[in-house]
Amino acid sequence: MSGEVRLGVTEAFGAFWVGPRLVELQRAYPKLSIDLTCAMRSADVLRLEADVSIQLTRPTNPDVKIVRLGRIHSMPAAAPSYLAIYGTPRTVDDLRKHRLALQFADQTKTQENLASLFPGVPLKELVTFSTNNSTALLWAIIKGAGIGWSPTYIHAMGPKMVPLDIDAIFPHDIWLTYHPDAARVPRVRRLIDWIMENFDPKTFPWFRDEFIHPHDLPRHYHGPPVVNLFEGVAWDPRGPA
Repeated sequence: MSGEVRLGVTEAFGAFWVGPRLVELQRAYPKLSIDLTCAMRSADVLRLEADVSIQLTRPTNPDVKIVRLGRIHSMPAAAPSYLAIYGTPRTVDDLRKHRLALQFADQTKTQENLASLFPGVPLKELVTFSTNNSTALLWAIIKGAGIGWSPTYIHAMGPKMVPLDIDAIFPHDIWLTYHPDAARVPRVRRLIDWIMENFDPKTFPWFRDEFIHPHDLPRHYHGPPVVNLFEGVAWDPRGPA
């Protein structure tokens, strides 16, 4: 099991989920070289931009192989420092009085989601911080720039954010796609299997079809501790020893 495999993935998955976990695969196969491309534009696997792609939009080309991995649920969250200054919104209407921090990029459907929440309201009246980068958005929320939408799995990564119980949760299906010939290459086949293992909703409850509140994730998750990227320790659902 040697040589290079190329994986295209959305920014948040690449930075906070797939990237940190790939070390496990490379420790098992030290001669395996991984090229990880993080972008909100889906990689074209037919043109061999990547061997495998993880994306939030369903591929429409009938010539590629497609696997539905699971689903993420994005819900509004804010930093304690923000809530201490501006208060905690309880309803969607309350959000109009707050500062919103949002990501506008391919695959996020941000404009469509906002239009469903605030029909007829111009975005410039709501958004005080915007970016095309998911990592920049997350840090902006953590530092108190405003209320933003974050996938529930991010809460297991350790950021000090407060999930807001507002009826404004947006689901996104997760798709795996690859060139049909690529799966015949053993190292690519192993990468595909590894991805499916690491997005298995039975193991990782934040990828299930049904929404699970971040507060309830610890009692649904029974796997090994998840690395806390913001504190440098592991998140253990059993709590401190």
